[in-house]
Order: sequence, then structure tokens, then C-alpha cells
Amino acid sequence: MTNKIYNLDKTNIKDGVQCIKKLWFNFHEPIKIRDNAEFHKGDRFGSIVRKNYGDGLDLSDNFNLKDVVSKTEEALKSKDINVIYEGAFIFKNTLVRTDVLIKNKNGWDLLEAKATTNIEEKKGVLKKEYLLDISIQTFILKKSGVNLKNIKLIYINKEFIYNGDNKYTDLISEEIMNDLVLLEEKKVPNYIKTLEPLINKKTTSPNIEMGPHCKKPYKCSYEKNCNTLLPKTDIVPYTILPYVSKNKEITEYFKGKKNKDLQKVPEELLFKNRKGYAENYYKIIQEAHKKNKPWFSENLKNIFKDYTWPYYFMDFETVTQGVPIIKGTEPSYPLPFQWSVHRWDSIKEEIKLEEAKSFLDFEDQNIERNFIESLLNAIGSKGTVFAHSASTEISILEKLLKKDNLKNISDKITKLIVRVVDTKKIVRENFYSPLMNGSTSIKEVVKAIPGDIVYNKDDSMAGGADAMLAWFLYTDPKTSKEEKNELKKNLIEYCSKDTLAIYHLIKYLLDKKNINKKEFK
Repeated sequence: MTNKIYNLDKTNIKDGVQCIKKLWFNFHEPIKIRDNAEFHKGDRFGSIVRKNYGDGLDLSDNFNLKDVVSKTEEALKSKDINVIYEGAFIFKNTLVRTDVLIKNKNGWDLLEAKATTNIEEKKGVLKKEYLLDISIQTFILKKSGVNLKNIKLIYINKEFIYNGDNKYTDLISEEIMNDLVLLEEKKVPNYIKTLEPLINKKTTSPNIEMGPHCKKPYKCSYEKNCNTLLPKTDIVPYTILPYVSKNKEITEYFKGKKNKDLQKVPEELLFKNRKGYAENYYKIIQEAHKKNKPWFSENLKNIFKDYTWPYYFMDFETVTQGVPIIKGTEPSYPLPFQWSVHRWDSIKEEIKLEEAKSFLDFEDQNIERNFIESLLNAIGSKGTVFAHSASTEISILEKLLKKDNLKNISDKITKLIVRVVDTKKIVRENFYSPLMNGSTSIKEVVKAIPGDIVYNKDDSMAGGADAMLAWFLYTDPKTSKEEKNELKKNLIEYCSKDTLAIYHLIKYLLDKKNINKKEFK
């Protein structure tokens, strides 16, 4: 944005409300925010919004802020303009840009667009971050002299099913926010007053401990930066314990304490386990880090008895489209667009990355049929199918099972579902290494397996979020053929690495299944 004529904007205020240190970083040690799928999802929804509410002054592609502010002021006074898209307002050095303003008799309706099907924190309660978002806007607009009649939150109708005709009128849902906003709006002046001094160059980083607020309502981009400001220590923090934020006894025990050492967790608090983990998993993690040794369950030797060869290792990539482009799909429907499969016929064999079979498509209207038919062909009718965090794969298969146009192969899909084994469940019940640092994601688990096996820091894609972003980029008309080819190449390699990682995990556990329990003790 050029010609900066403000101090704070809506995003900075929201960041500051989440954590004042986050706001401090924004101004003093900013980092380049990575492109992400959510941005593209919002951009596509914004395009639908602008088409839905008719012709008007569209300032969405104007990044000369002085010009946008000036044009917005002129439009508010014009008798000929009834709709303003991406208008800009500045009051007391604070900037907001509004998604939609619609003339309503002697005033204007403010519409804030969110590319989501879920606007509620819980049933009947609006998400706090959305209420804050729209309240900042209403405060600035009112102080700028805009007579607001209605304040609306517009979002994606989860019941919408795309029929392939490029019509999206029914995609948009509206919720009037007039009463809800009034109370939150009163807090905004204090937010501005409190946060504005933090942008001063002379201010030092606020002394704020890391905690649950680092991930809620949004995952903080400065986590690594924040860590560097903490005193250097060799201790392993108790926060590596899975889902420990939901364990009130442990979180209360450490409240206000500077020492977050995992080894300081009282033994009586370690035995409250989450479902799906080995008995006393918290204690197991604590002991593993204390002795710097991995743990293997005594039952590990038994878990492979029921698994039949050949072994297959399977991974899916999906995207929630927001604005659906595939006929018969919904906005929040996890559209499967890629799979990778490795096959292992014998424990005496070694399999390689390039041996993976794969499927990848983006916008073919028959993508689901092509996806499942090619998968069934690749995976055969016999053998065990391993997937990490298999609930994702199983839920996709179950959704495909219900598709009317796939009824003719439903029995094959059902038989495949029965064959799927969740390797994350195997890990949680039978294996832990200090190198996993409390996580059971496949990328962390393979760090515990000796050797430089699968992933490296130079990989173009680091996770499912990157794969989802690749889908949005590929389906963007502005993306060149060369860029699309690069995206395809990177996606195939990324997904294949995930299935190869599962292979290495199973191979490692097979090697360790007869380990002497005393080795850990």
C-alpha cells in the first residue's frame, strides 16, 4: 500500500487484541507473510460478493490509499453511486477498508464478508474475532460521519451445492449484527489508545509469555521470533504433552510459574490420559525425555499379526473450495484431488520415492470418479492399507461411498475402507521417542527413525496447507502453464514423500517389534 497516511489498521488492532507482542513484531521485526489458501479462498468469495450486489464503485484493485480515501468520500456524496466495494476510511490515524457499502435511504448498510461456512464460536455465539473485526469498522465509519443503518455479516451458505452453471446467487448468507456490535464497538477507542504507543520505534518487546493465545484465534506467524526472545534453556517444556492445554490440572499447576519443565509435572497429574493413547502416555513422554530413550510397548510384537501382505501406504490431499467449481460439491466439502500410494511386497525389499503411484487433478468435473477409480485400480483388492491420521482418508472414502454417481462401485469402496489401518493410532499406542517432541504427525515421527529418510528443509511444500494453496494457484486463471507444471511436479513429490514416510515408520516398527522391554527401563 502506497502513501502511508495512518498508524494502525484493522489487522493490526486485531493482532494487538490477540497479543500486544504480535503487534510489536508487526512494526519492529516484521516478516513476510506466506501466501496461503485462506487468502485465495477469501479473494474468490470477494469476487462472488461483488457480482452479487451489483454494479458500483469497485476500489478493490486500487492500492493508492490517498486516492481510495478520496474516491470513497466522493462516492458517499454522489447521487449516482449506490454500492461501494473496498472503500477506505481513516479516523485518528486508524484505517479500515470495507468489503461492501450499500446505500439505504438516508444511510448505508455495511457488509463484512467472511469466506467461511461457520461464523459461530459455539451454537448461537458469534466468533469473537468476527465481532471485533466488524466493530472496528463501525466505530471508524461512524466517526467518519457515515450514517450506518444496518450492519451485516455475509458468509458462505453451507447448504449450497454447485450445479455447474457458474451461478452463485444462493452461495451468500446474511446475518444482521446491529445489536451485537454496539457493545463491542465501545471498546475500540481503548484498543486504539492502548495499542498505538507500541508502534513507537523506541518501545521494546513486551514481556508476554507464550501460551494458548499464540494459536487462537489465529496461529501467530512470529512463534519462532518469539522463542528467540526467551531465555536459552535445555529444559523440555511441559507444553509438548499432547492436548495439554485441555488438561486444567496441569495448566493450573504451571500458571504463573517461570519454570515450565516437563520433569516438574507432578506424577499424580500425569495419569489423566486422552482417549486413543497408550495408558499413562504423559508419564511415558516424561520418562522418555528424562532418559533420552525411546519407548516401545510390549504389545508392539502383536500388532502386525493381523496385517496381510502386500502392504500399501496411502495418502490423500483435499481442498475445501469455499466457492465450489466442481459440479455436485459444497463449499466446505473436502474435495479429494490427489492421492499417492506405495506398495511393499516383502520385508526383504526396499521401496523408493519414485516407485509411488499417484493421481492428481484439479478441476475436471469428473474428478471424484477419476480419483476413486484410479485408486481402486492401484491398490488392488488384497493387502493392508496404511494411512497416517487415517480418519481423513476414511471420511473421504465414506463421502464418496454416498455419491449417487458412484453407486456402481460402492462395494469396492466399502471393502477398501475395511482394509485401512491408522498408523498414527499405532504410534500413539505403541511408540514414543524424544525426537518426536510430543507430536505424532508423520513428519515429526520419522525424525525418530535413524537416517536422513524422507523430508528436508528445502522441500517446496511442507504440509497439507501448502498442497491446498497449490490447488488454488493451479485453478487461478492468472497462473501460467509453466507455473502449473511446476505445481504439479512439487505436489506429486510432496504426496509421495508422505507415503514413503509411512513405509519407513512401519519398517522401523517391524524391526523393533521384538525389542526387549528392559532396554527402555
